[in-house]
Amino acid sequence: MTNQPLEDWADRWLGGFCTVGALGGLPVRGPDYAAHPPLDDLLPLPPVHDLAPAELSVAQSAWSSALGGVPVVLVASVECARRLLLRALGVQPGAPVGLPANATRDLAEAVKHHPAVPRWIDLGPDLALLAESDCFSDVHVVWAQPYGGAWSATAPEGIALLVDAGDSLPNVGATQPTGVVATIYGLHLGSVPHRAGAMVVCHDAALAMAVEALARPEDLPNAALALAQLRRLAGSAGLAVRQRAALEAVRQGLQEAAGLPLLQAAPGVLTQQIVVRVPEPCDAATFYAYVLGEQTPVCWLPSLRPLHYAAIRADGAPAATVTAGHLARVLLVPVGPDYTSEEIKHTVLGITKAADYLGVRWATNPVRAGWYANLMTEWYGPDHDAFRLPSQDIRY
Repeated sequence: MTNQPLEDWADRWLGGFCTVGALGGLPVRGPDYAAHPPLDDLLPLPPVHDLAPAELSVAQSAWSSALGGVPVVLVASVECARRLLLRALGVQPGAPVGLPANATRDLAEAVKHHPAVPRWIDLGPDLALLAESDCFSDVHVVWAQPYGGAWSATAPEGIALLVDAGDSLPNVGATQPTGVVATIYGLHLGSVPHRAGAMVVCHDAALAMAVEALARPEDLPNAALALAQLRRLAGSAGLAVRQRAALEAVRQGLQEAAGLPLLQAAPGVLTQQIVVRVPEPCDAATFYAYVLGEQTPVCWLPSLRPLHYAAIRADGAPAATVTAGHLARVLLVPVGPDYTSEEIKHTVLGITKAADYLGVRWATNPVRAGWYANLMTEWYGPDHDAFRLPSQDIRY
């Protein structure tokens, strides 16, 4: 494998940056740089032919074993998994169901069609559901919906917590989350959503049996394709192992070179990216623009998972501007299982350059940030335009 962590990230780039691409300087990458694809582009199972038919029970047993023996139910789609899970949990018509304020329309519609009533819950700076929210007062079931693996699943004791990771794949070989009643994963078996496959991982066999008992013939997936996706993920050279290695390399680089807050990945989810939080007082939109100027792949969370319109219109909950502010500070740095060392360096350097120019590099390590600011003054004199702490007087 070529995507091994590079050494000495912390001292790799000290001063001497060319002007960031957003300001007309030389970017990290050229616009036509041909990089390996990120995991988001690789989620769908490639076309497979001449598959022998497989029994659903065999496919479910294989997936269960790959995930550590947890009870597993395979179904035809994520939409189907949501519908069956709400029924299996006995959610009554008209009952309130907690949803994150930026839940997708599809998840909100699944709750409404049950029919239940969405109850919108604020998100904190780490994208966790805010347990102190008044919305928890009369709900018994709460969904969390981490985007591409960013963890946001917490709920008060006594509330059934569900995780919807339909936009991701299961992290074969990793530990499943604790304190969660059930998790839905997409299997991405094809391009037709109602036949793309999904998996419900349950906290106990009784719930799995209840979900399975409610499934109709049209709710069942293609078991042979489900097994093919498992084979693609599993093994020492499988997609899951390669992605975890690439993620760890990028995470190490961002921690040591950029020193920005990194959000935790969801246990059990094969994460598509590293999640970066732009710290105060830096303007998040400016940071995002600077990274884009470096031709560094990056996504802005509000553009992918904005506040649901009904959450904005809800009376008193959530405090939409607070949650929107937290979402606005979250950037997603895509990672692919076949990233080379050069591609990993590009990914880290684009974020690091933006952090350096905007004065928030090593925001998680103020001692090192102070040392670096003093070093820049020693190297370039008091009127330099290199890294400065936000509190320093900028005289250029």
